[in-house]
Amino acid sequence: MPGDPHEAAVVGSSQAAPHAEPVAPVPTARLHGASRFETAVAISKSAFPFGADAVYLARSDVFADAIAAGSLTDGPVLLVPPCGAIPQPVLHEIARVDPVEVVALGGTSSVCGQTLDTAAAGRTATRLGGVDRYDTAALIADRAFPGGASTVYLAEQRESADAVAGGVLTDGPILLVANGSDVVPSPTLAAIDALDPTSVVALGGSSSVTAGALSAAAGARHTDRVAGSDRFATSAAIADRAFPDSSSRTYLASGTAIADAVVGGSLTRGPILLVRNRCAVVTEPVWRRLSTEPPEMVVALGGSNSVCAEQLETAARLSVFSGMETGDTDRLYDLLTKAQAVSPLRYVPADLVSWRGTAHQVRPEVAVMLDALFDDATAAGRPGLYVKSAYRSYAEQQETYDYWVRTVGRARADMISARPGHSEHQLGLAVDLGGPSCSGWACFGDTPEGRWVAAHAHEYGFIIRYPEGGTGVTGYEFEPWHLRYVGPRAAWLMHVRDQIYWDTYQPVAVADGTF
Repeated sequence: MPGDPHEAAVVGSSQAAPHAEPVAPVPTARLHGASRFETAVAISKSAFPFGADAVYLARSDVFADAIAAGSLTDGPVLLVPPCGAIPQPVLHEIARVDPVEVVALGGTSSVCGQTLDTAAAGRTATRLGGVDRYDTAALIADRAFPGGASTVYLAEQRESADAVAGGVLTDGPILLVANGSDVVPSPTLAAIDALDPTSVVALGGSSSVTAGALSAAAGARHTDRVAGSDRFATSAAIADRAFPDSSSRTYLASGTAIADAVVGGSLTRGPILLVRNRCAVVTEPVWRRLSTEPPEMVVALGGSNSVCAEQLETAARLSVFSGMETGDTDRLYDLLTKAQAVSPLRYVPADLVSWRGTAHQVRPEVAVMLDALFDDATAAGRPGLYVKSAYRSYAEQQETYDYWVRTVGRARADMISARPGHSEHQLGLAVDLGGPSCSGWACFGDTPEGRWVAAHAHEYGFIIRYPEGGTGVTGYEFEPWHLRYVGPRAAWLMHVRDQIYWDTYQPVAVADGTF
C-alpha cells in the first residue's frame, strides 16, 4: 500500500541483511541426448558409471519388453532398432560398459539376430525372448529373481506409464496382463507360481489391471494396489512405496511419451515422477511428494520436449524450504484484509532489520530474499529498483491513512490505503518498490523494472498482493509496486496453480496443509 507520496525514496546500499541465507532450489540435472537412443545411453552412464556385467537390448519403438526390465540390476537397458544399423552412441556405450554378456529382450522381431551379434561384438550373446511379451516378462523376472521374490507387480501390457514409474521397485519383478481383461495370461500365472511371492500388487487403476485379474493372479496370496487418480498420482504413490523417505534423486519423466524414461528402472537412487506434456503444469500429487520427501537433486529424463525447464525448476524449488517455512512461520501466512486485522492490533515484529543500511525495516528472511531479487534484477538489465516503503507501525499507518483521507477523501482513501491494523506493512513482510523510470506509484507496473518484478517475484517468495483487476476480491486498486512475502514455496505454488488472490488461496492452502 502506498505511504506518503512525499517521502524520500532511499536507494539501498550493498550491505546484506544478517541472520539468513538466500533460499536456493535443490540442484537440477538432465539425462538426455539428441534421440531416445542417446537418452538411454545417458541413463546408462549415470546408473553404471564403472561398467556392468551385462547390457540388455530392447526394441526402440515398441516398449513392452523394456518396461518389464526395470528389475534387472546387473546392467543397463539400451534401445536399438529391431534390425539394421545400431546407432554409434549405443555401440560406444556397450564398449564403455564392457559387459561379459549382451542380452536381447524379446524375440527376433524385437531384436534380430544380426543386431544382437553386432552389439555383442564377440561377447556372450543371450536372448530372453518368449512366445509373446507376457512370456518375455516372465523370463526377465526369472533372471532378475532366480530365488523367488516377496512381491510381484502387475502392469498392463501396453506401453504402460505405470510400469515406467514402477521400474524403480526393487522387491519384485513386473509381470504383464492384458489391459482391462480379467483373464491372466498363462506365462504370467506360471511366473507367479515359480516366484512364490507373498503379495501380488497391481500398478495403476482397475481400468489397467482389473480387480478380477489381480484376484486371479494372486490366488490365495495377499493383494494390493498402488494407484492414484491418474498416472501422475500413481507415480507419486509408487514413489512413496519404493522410497518412503527422501532420496538422493528424484527423476522427472514424461507421462505421455515414455521413450525417454522406459529404461529408467536401472536408476536406483530415487523414484520416477511423471509430468504432463503441458509445460509448467506439475500435478498436485507430484509436487506434494517433492515437498514432503525432498531429494538432494531433481533430474529430468529426456530433453525439454519431455520435461520442460519450468517443470524441472518448479520441482527443484518445491524441494526446499526457507527458514520461516520450516520453523516458526511467525505471521508468514497471516491474511490481512479490510475486515481482518492483525492481532494484537499494535503488533510489532521482534526481529526487524534494516534493509541494506537504509531506514526501511523488514523481517530478516524478507531482507535476504529481497537482496536476491534486486541483485538478479540488476543482472537481468533492470537496475535501479529501490524500496519506497517497508515496515510501518500501527501509528505510522494511522498517519498514512489520515493523509490520504485529507488528500482524496475517505471513500477514495479506502481504495488505496489500508486502515491502521489492516496493513501488511505492519507484519514486516511487505515492501513498496519504485524504479528509475517511474517517479510516482501507478506507473510502476508499466516500467521495465515493474514488468520484470511481476514476472519473477514468485521466484523469491513474493506475490503482487493487489493484482490488476482484483478490486472485487481484495477491495483495493491494482498496486504493482506492493509485494507481500509469503515464502518461496507458497509463492511458487500460487504461480504454478495460476492463483493470484491471496485472499482466496491462503485459507484453503493453510487448511489443507499445503504450507
